[in-house]
Amino acid sequence: MSIMGDDELVICDPRVFDTVLRKEGKWPIGAAADVTTFNDYYKETNNTMGLKGISTGPTWKEWRQPLEKDMFVEWAMYLPDIAKTASQISQVAGYEVTEQKNIEFVDFISRSSFDMFTTVMYGKSPQTTNSEVATTKDIEFVISTSQAFDLTGEVLTNPLEKVFDSDLYQKFKVKMDQSFTFGKQKTDEFVKEVEQKNAEAAAAIIVEGGGVEDESSKCPVTAMKEHLPFVERLVKRGKVSREELLDFSGPLLMAGVDTTSYVMSWIFLNLASNPDKQRELADELKSVLKGADLTTVEQMDNLPYLKSCIRESHRLTPSTPISTKKLKDDIDVIVGNEAYRVPAGKRISLNLRGFPMDPKYVDSPHQFMPERFMPDAIESRKGTPSEIIDHPSFADPFGRGKRRCLGANMAIAEIRVLVARLIQDYDISLIDDAKTWKPKQRLMLKADPYPAMKLVPRV
Repeated sequence: MSIMGDDELVICDPRVFDTVLRKEGKWPIGAAADVTTFNDYYKETNNTMGLKGISTGPTWKEWRQPLEKDMFVEWAMYLPDIAKTASQISQVAGYEVTEQKNIEFVDFISRSSFDMFTTVMYGKSPQTTNSEVATTKDIEFVISTSQAFDLTGEVLTNPLEKVFDSDLYQKFKVKMDQSFTFGKQKTDEFVKEVEQKNAEAAAAIIVEGGGVEDESSKCPVTAMKEHLPFVERLVKRGKVSREELLDFSGPLLMAGVDTTSYVMSWIFLNLASNPDKQRELADELKSVLKGADLTTVEQMDNLPYLKSCIRESHRLTPSTPISTKKLKDDIDVIVGNEAYRVPAGKRISLNLRGFPMDPKYVDSPHQFMPERFMPDAIESRKGTPSEIIDHPSFADPFGRGKRRCLGANMAIAEIRVLVARLIQDYDISLIDDAKTWKPKQRLMLKADPYPAMKLVPRV
């Protein structure tokens, strides 16, 4: 098919897509390379780390490698802090959304994403979900980031906006400037605090040791035994320069906030639209957590219905309806009995709503039925055509392979922790049961207009 004059191959079978992934080679091309609005902005503002993050080859590896361990691999160490922030969020949720109507629920979710990811980055929540504590500066960042993402989608679907430097494109650049300036300032302030703390600690060691510093204090690995926020860990490792820290903070904060909030907005909408499924989830959470926060991987593993609700929400309402790849070399893609020659650099997309919404593979595909992803249901599908819906390409919106989203594991953790906390504490329902929203594609898919929600303390 042709999108905006650019031919691409769209496939529905993830097994065919696997053949594409296996041809990626040592330096795969990331999906972000197709988001030309961000690419152009990075070039215009000379954001080196932003450009490295969407590049290919050794340059991309130079960007990813120093961040991989502390963000992608060791994500579970942040769970207690994420849970603490989620608890703070839940304590004010009913008051802010329902009692005082200070914040629309969809905006509350965006602020929640910001609070949790900021906790991961800097070790402390800005509490933007609490109107009595939140600062104007923090709230403006959440708004600017959300608007920048939406405007990106509009510019991508109408490239002439950039060609003619329209008011829409100018607004996009302003929102990006605001978000990136915020990220740099916040990171710069935090790094100064870390450097000051490290200097004071070093001085104390020298004084205590009579001028001889213990060699173990110089070792970053030893220091990593401490429970530290992401940015402080990078400072201690010393593999990322101060300028690089400032450069990547804007893109990372933006991605960490909006991608997570899009996914969560669909989960809560599906749960609110299906109160019987929400009650079943609440029962599981009560049985396993008994009112406590979700703070460990072991607890996560003991909450299969929570996992199934999140998985079913992605099947029914994926925030990204396609997964895309480009290869550096030509490839022959076999679909059924047809062979398609795809030139190097042409996009190959997996339709995430093809098989998952096909009644040939899914019973009642338009219904929200989390039980279809419970372990016994998955086991019973093995060896049947329906087992295709359990393919890892359909599991979440964060991609697969070497270019899987850097923050994928963190986002999944934040989603599970916050859903667990809010559903334990509140019955979340639609104020108007009549469906008035429609899926709308911007940079990601969202419900428009997002329906109003009511939060009532769960008895």
